[in-house]
Amino acid sequence: MEAPVVLRAPVSVELRTPLGTILTTRGLILRHALRIQQRDGTRLGDILISEGMLGYYGLYKAVAESYGLPFINLLKEPPDATLLNAADAQAYLQLRLIPWRREADTVVVAASEVTLDTMIYIREWFGEHTRIVITSPFDIKYVVEQHFSTLIEEESRLSLRNNLPDASAYRTLSTPQKHWLVALCILLLAGALFNPLGLLMASLFFCHATYAITMLFKHFVFVTGSRNATQPQNDDIGLKDLPTYTILIPMYKEAASLPGMLKSMHGMDYPASKLDIKLVLEADDTETLDKAYELKPRYKFDIIRVPAGEPRTKPKACNYALRFARGEFITIFDADDRPEPTQLKKAVYAFRTLPSDVVCLQARLNYYNANDNLLTRFFALEYSMLFNVILGGLQRLGIPIPLGGTSNHIALERLQLLGEWDPYNVTEDADLGTRLSARGFRTAMIDSYTMEEAPNEYGAWIRQRSRWIKGYMQTWLVHMRHPVTLWNTLGWKSFIGFQCFIGLSTFTFLTAPILWVVALLWLGHVSILDHAPFPKALIWLTLANLAFNIVSHWYYTGLCVWRYHTHRGPMALAALAFPLYLVMHSIASYKALWQLIVKPHFWEKTTHGLTHAVRRQSAQIAPQIAVLVK
Repeated sequence: MEAPVVLRAPVSVELRTPLGTILTTRGLILRHALRIQQRDGTRLGDILISEGMLGYYGLYKAVAESYGLPFINLLKEPPDATLLNAADAQAYLQLRLIPWRREADTVVVAASEVTLDTMIYIREWFGEHTRIVITSPFDIKYVVEQHFSTLIEEESRLSLRNNLPDASAYRTLSTPQKHWLVALCILLLAGALFNPLGLLMASLFFCHATYAITMLFKHFVFVTGSRNATQPQNDDIGLKDLPTYTILIPMYKEAASLPGMLKSMHGMDYPASKLDIKLVLEADDTETLDKAYELKPRYKFDIIRVPAGEPRTKPKACNYALRFARGEFITIFDADDRPEPTQLKKAVYAFRTLPSDVVCLQARLNYYNANDNLLTRFFALEYSMLFNVILGGLQRLGIPIPLGGTSNHIALERLQLLGEWDPYNVTEDADLGTRLSARGFRTAMIDSYTMEEAPNEYGAWIRQRSRWIKGYMQTWLVHMRHPVTLWNTLGWKSFIGFQCFIGLSTFTFLTAPILWVVALLWLGHVSILDHAPFPKALIWLTLANLAFNIVSHWYYTGLCVWRYHTHRGPMALAALAFPLYLVMHSIASYKALWQLIVKPHFWEKTTHGLTHAVRRQSAQIAPQIAVLVK
């Protein structure tokens, strides 16, 4: 064993032999790796691992030799648990070090890097008499997960709730909101007892007003977005200027989608050595875990095992994985996503060139199985309207953009400043978009796409859509706990936009069927409406609202078919039938309301890999991935 290295100054450990020299003498350095290093400006060790030329142990044994220090395998020689401190778990991961043993008055620290930051931390926390040994970052991550996974899970679940309780959806209603709800119920009960017809008329007029306001707002936003299309983003950025980029891929029971996702990650046009990809899997999801270990590709993929615990939600899993992230920027891709290969480059370029208050970017989303059936065509038309037109209109108008659940990009430091994702909100994306706007930041759309798999069965669609609507309800309730503060932080225009897009849209899903029934009863000359003192103007208003809604959606979907879809015949027929899709939303909204009451934090899983194309693709890709592993 080498003689102890005593730290008497922060930089007392010196490199004895350059790492490249050691690796070259062993015949492990290829000209290809050196060319990549010159092109990308990445450390040689990261290139060797990301390209599959060398494993962690082989590399860090060479690192140990270059410093003249011992190499320790922490899986075989675990650290002394009494030296580990839960409060320092994040520092262990970021600095890639961990206290290993105590020898008399000397603390032995296992580190994978000997940098100035490492030396300063060691000197500050462990004193002057310290010895360094080398280990791999994989070993350090393993030890941290083994000892602190429960505490990290608790922090990822409770951080926002404890630090910013009014920003958390842990409570469905705040105490003042409960008081307002009770007062409203008393008022409605009194109206039903003393003037039921007057209450009915007032309620219908209110529903009509909100219905009309929502549709007019949407129409204004759509027209604005259609005239101001997103400008293309440049992806021509120097490879040496690209930062490390963290990609979170949360998956639960997604073994069928895993081969396609790994192929997409292989196809990303970004230096492999600068990708920090986390497969975020539940610890009890053995099927997906086994598949991930079987197909693990050459990139530096980290498999993050999230301990089981409630709520079992995507935002909680992503918060857990954040503790292991190393990138300057971070994004999320779902298991079924197929992002544009240059999307990360476009995001970096946008972050470097847009104003500093733009801290989040949203890519466009749509579906690669749009032509499976009528339902998937409906879904594709809806996403064309939303991501190609409406969100761009919101951006132009300065109104908060409710983020999509995938392909939104943000600086890691900004995300941590905002309190991360809310584990108790089942549309954490829409909530984060509103929260960052309330903090004075902005979201911008980027001209890059991610293709997803649309649910092609009605039951799957209802489960997914009811969760989204429930999340919008949660988001509205959370941010309306202090409406005056929200008005002041967002400004009047954004405040109104938030009410129309998040609040009133979900309310109209619930009230629309009532208005439709009243109109149908009147059109059918039902006697109760013919003989009651029912204002005919109210009926005509119902019909006018309904007609405007149908015609406007024909216009929206028709424009999207013409601009964004190649299979125009089938998509045009779906556009004509699109009003049926609006009825489906109302059905989903009642399920969402029920779940908001009985199980607000329940994450109803959307199953992917159901389309025939995806199943065939998975069967074809799996052997290819296996070859890459070998």
